Amino acid sequence: MEWLTFAFLGTIFFTVAGVLNKLLLSSYADDSNAYIVCQVLASQLFTIPVFLIVGADFVYPESLIALLFGSLQVFPAFYYMKALQVEETSKVTALEYVYPLFVFIGSVLLLGEVLELKHCVGGLLLLIGTLLISYKKNESDCRGLYSNSSDSNGSNSKPFLGGLSPAIKPFLSYWVLTAAYFLSLKYLLVSIDEWNLYIWSSLGSLIVVLPLMGIQSIRSEVKSFFSQGGMAVGALVSEEIFQFLGIIFSLFAYAIGSVTLVSSIGALQPIMTVLIILGLGILTPKLAKSLNEETDWGSLKQKGISFLVVAIGMYFVS
Repeated sequence: MEWLTFAFLGTIFFTVAGVLNKLLLSSYADDSNAYIVCQVLASQLFTIPVFLIVGADFVYPESLIALLFGSLQVFPAFYYMKALQVEETSKVTALEYVYPLFVFIGSVLLLGEVLELKHCVGGLLLLIGTLLISYKKNESDCRGLYSNSSDSNGSNSKPFLGGLSPAIKPFLSYWVLTAAYFLSLKYLLVSIDEWNLYIWSSLGSLIVVLPLMGIQSIRSEVKSFFSQGGMAVGALVSEEIFQFLGIIFSLFAYAIGSVTLVSSIGALQPIMTVLIILGLGILTPKLAKSLNEETDWGSLKQKGISFLVVAIGMYFVS
C-alpha cells in the first residue's frame, strides 16, 4: 500500500496549495491568466535545482511526450483559476476531481487495467460524493461563472444540469485533458523516472506561458504582482512549495500504483479543503473570511453527507 501513502500525502500538499491559490487570487491577483504565468515562473525555483542535482536525460519519444503534456496542462489551469476566483474552493476542487471517472475509462481501454468490483463501486461513490458537494440548493445560490452574466438574448444564465454548479459545463474539457495527462504519466514512467518526468513537464509549461508575456496586459499584471512585496511573493513561493511536493509524491504514487486508484484518492481534497478552512476560521477568522467558503449549518450538513459518501468510497478503493 505504499502507493496509497504517496497519493495521500500528494493530496494533502495539493489541498494546501489550492487554499493558498484562493487567498492569492482574492488578495493579490486581479487577472487569473497572469497569475498562472506567475505560478509557472515561480515553479522554476524548484525545476532548476532538480535539473542541476538530478540532471535530465532525453529519451525519445517519451521526453517529447512529457514536454507536450506538460504544455497541455496549462490550458485547463486557466479555467480552474477563473473558477477559483468566483466559486468556493471546496466546490471547485470537488468539480476538479470528477476526472478520475475519465481516467478509469481510459485505463481500461488504453492501459488494460482490470479492477475489482469493490474498486468500481468505490470510484462511483467518489463521483457521487463530488456531485453532492457541488449541488446548489436553489438557483439564487448559484454563484458560479455565469451567475452575474447574461446570454445572447439578454436573459440570465441558468445553472447547468438543474441545481448543479454552472462550473460543471466548462469543466468538461478540464476533465478530459487532465485524464489524458495522468494516463500518459503511467505510460511515460515505464521509460523515464519521476524526476525526469517532472523536469520535462515543467519545461513544457514554461514554453507555453513565455509567449503570454508578450501580451501587454498580462506582462503588466505579472510585474504588478511581483512588485507587491514580500508578502505576495512569499505566499506564491509557499504555494509552489506545496504544489511541487504534491506533484512529486503523486508521480511516485503513479509509478507504483494503479492510475485509476491513485487518481481517486484526490477526491479527498474537498474534504481536506473544508477542514483547513474551518481551522483557519478558528485561528484567523479574518483570513478565513477572505476565502468566501460557506460554513453555515445547511452548507456544512450538505458537505458532511458528501464527505461521508467519499469516505466510504475511499474505503472500497483502498
